[in-house]
Amino acid sequence: MTLDSPNRTRIINRRHFLIAAAQGGLAVTVGSLLAACGQPASAPPSAPAPAATTAPQPAGAAAPQAGPGGFANVGTLKLLMSSHFVPAYDTWFDQWAKDWGTKNNVEVQADHILSSDLAAKNAAEVAAGGGHDLYKLTRNGEPILYYNVMVDVSDLTKQIGEARGGWIPFAETLGFLEGAWHAVPEYFIDFPALYRKDIFDANGLAPVDTWDDLMKAGTLLKSKGNPIGIAINQKSNDANNTWTGVLWSHGGSVVAADGKTVALDSPETRQMLTYAIELYNKTMTNEVLSWDDTGNNLLLASGRGSWIQNPISALRTIEHDTPDLAEKIFVSNTPAGPKGRMTSVTANSWGIAKWAGSVPAAKALLLDYYAILPEGIKASQGYNQPVLKDLRKKPMAILGEEAKLNVLQDFDQVIHAVGYPGPPTAAAGEVESNWIIPLMVARAVNDGDINGAVEWGTQKIEAIYSKYT
Repeated sequence: MTLDSPNRTRIINRRHFLIAAAQGGLAVTVGSLLAACGQPASAPPSAPAPAATTAPQPAGAAAPQAGPGGFANVGTLKLLMSSHFVPAYDTWFDQWAKDWGTKNNVEVQADHILSSDLAAKNAAEVAAGGGHDLYKLTRNGEPILYYNVMVDVSDLTKQIGEARGGWIPFAETLGFLEGAWHAVPEYFIDFPALYRKDIFDANGLAPVDTWDDLMKAGTLLKSKGNPIGIAINQKSNDANNTWTGVLWSHGGSVVAADGKTVALDSPETRQMLTYAIELYNKTMTNEVLSWDDTGNNLLLASGRGSWIQNPISALRTIEHDTPDLAEKIFVSNTPAGPKGRMTSVTANSWGIAKWAGSVPAAKALLLDYYAILPEGIKASQGYNQPVLKDLRKKPMAILGEEAKLNVLQDFDQVIHAVGYPGPPTAAAGEVESNWIIPLMVARAVNDGDINGAVEWGTQKIEAIYSKYT
């Protein structure tokens, strides 16, 4: 897949990068064992990024391999990544990285920090022009924001893709810009529904399939003391994913297919907000207005909640803490709207900085890591949704082995990157990182002024997009 160059809105220069960072455009997900959320980040003062210390390999070339004695004179290869929401994955990864370093005569230092801190740390190091060698990028738009300080990894991405049957379409929207790859996609985090099957069964309710179904089921269940829960504020990345999905599934969008024309002011957006107001009033309690991403998980874990939309990390935590309750919790697809079934998701990619001490060693580490990627998927307990076609063949690891997770094997069919129906762009990433959509919903549910909410959202989004024209 190639993106339609010369769409220059997808390119961000250093000035635009710093603007985006300062306004929260580099926000990422907050880590906890229960879920993920996001906070805006500010970038430090600008400093020029140095040129690559090692020239990148030309596109199509094989990734460099270590010699019999490993890589000479590399010293330490430093990785910056978020703490995984399933701790067993970090334990597995750290041991693998240590063993890889021993084998290749390189000290590998994997630094895990809370996802809520990762955006600010990334921004600081990019502004300073130094820090780590490899970066885990956890936003759809981050590879675009960082493209001019990341090594061209087209050779590596091509080699990995060919070894695993190619990349799914969603992966090809992550880090591919102007004919080159600037990051290697790794996985996305699915965003299904988790619900109390026993409560649904006791009330004669089928699993939710559409947003209309949720309205009907949630209205009944709230009256019986079992509300649903969706965050409506600027503290929760879950709120971004849910309400962006509701908008898309009603036919609305932030931007048109050209990736440049702001399209929020539409009848479809008003239809979505009308639905959101009714859903909030009939199925939820006002606690959702102050939730971070742990809020909906805690509601479900309390035994009071009946339905939430969240990655399966919430289920994994409840399985660990309250196994009897976990047996009653089932998984269903993201609900469909009048215009289809779709949702926004968080995606992870690997970038190599141009200031890396050894680009060949960094590429070799990634090549070997992707060779054993199935082990990482298992260590994540199914949380890491692969974006390589061969790894999505059924039955998938973990997801195809646990009956209640089988529906997640097709989750790649309902996901889109920020900027849909156009390509992911720096501007779209900034809209997401500033929570414009959930904040627009919050305004509507608080005062019932749909036109005012749309006008506010449109002004905010136009101000962001105007910086990239």
